[in-house]
Parts: sequence; C-alpha cells; structure tokens
Amino acid sequence: MADICYVCGQEVQGGFEVHERTMRDGTPVIAIDATPDRNYNVCDFCNIIVHFVCSRDPESGYCDPCLDKLEAYESEDEA
Repeated sequence: MADICYVCGQEVQGGFEVHERTMRDGTPVIAIDATPDRNYNVCDFCNIIVHFVCSRDPESGYCDPCLDKLEAYESEDEA
C-alpha cells in the first residue's frame, strides 16, 4: 500500500535508501538518502506525509500546521 499525502489525498512517490559504511578508523556510519523521485516530506514534528507542492515551505521539513505552531511559538519568545 502506497503512502498518501495528508493534504491532497494523492499517492506520493519515491522514498529513502539506507546505506551502511565503515570509516577508515572502523566507526560505523549509517546514511539515509532520498531517492531521486521522492516528492514528499515526512513532517519532522508529527510525522504526517505531505507532498512538496502541498507545503508552503517544504525545505523546513514541517507540515503547514506544525510550521504554524513553530512560528507562533517563536513569535511568543520574541515578544
């Protein structure tokens, strides 16, 4: 079953790839990279899935409701 965008209800594309590597000193490293066709974010705060085009600031990593809460919290701190 495919993941669905919380905002528009349409199926999202792409995903993530996990790579395990070892540094020269033996330290293990796990890298998570997006696939080139990924067209969505998973909100860093509430974990809902939202298309990039359905988000007013996809670079933030937050869905719009969580971004609104964060901005309100930050503006209270500045007051």
